[in-house]
Amino acid sequence: MPLRKSVLSARAAHEAARIRARRELAELDQRRFAVAQVKSGCSQDAVAEALGTSQAQISRWLADVVTHPRSLAVTVDELMHRRLLDDISSQDLVAQLAETKLTYVNPDKRPQSPWAKVRDAHRRGVLSDEETHQIARQTAERMVGRVNRHMALEAQIVSNAAAERAVNEATERLLRTL
Repeated sequence: MPLRKSVLSARAAHEAARIRARRELAELDQRRFAVAQVKSGCSQDAVAEALGTSQAQISRWLADVVTHPRSLAVTVDELMHRRLLDDISSQDLVAQLAETKLTYVNPDKRPQSPWAKVRDAHRRGVLSDEETHQIARQTAERMVGRVNRHMALEAQIVSNAAAERAVNEATERLLRTL
């Protein structure tokens, strides 16, 4: 009898997402801890022993941070994982996403982009409609603000009413991509 592929139930898929989030956050927290301890003067051997890993692994993490300094920066994925696990509140999530200066990239063309991660989190129920609207509005405000600053440099001042209309239109366009 051939094996049939089955789909996870919604509950099982949610639990799998929580397990994955815990694993990925634990790995990130280990890396951040190791880098911070070595920077503060601890030996790689001592850090490796404390974390239950090898000195070679600590060395690889350090080399990765040197090569990719932003590898330990807060990402949309990290924030979504922390929200999924209730490590942060909805308000903190929205505020921290604003701090990461989330930018728009078409999620259909760039499925790994930060905006695609927001779309996925909204579809999975990690983000409510209201939270998603707040995030889209903040992103639209940054986009319009950049354009307005460039216009001001060209001595083409944009009225507050026009700027508000542009933010509202950009917000609606962003929401349509979700």
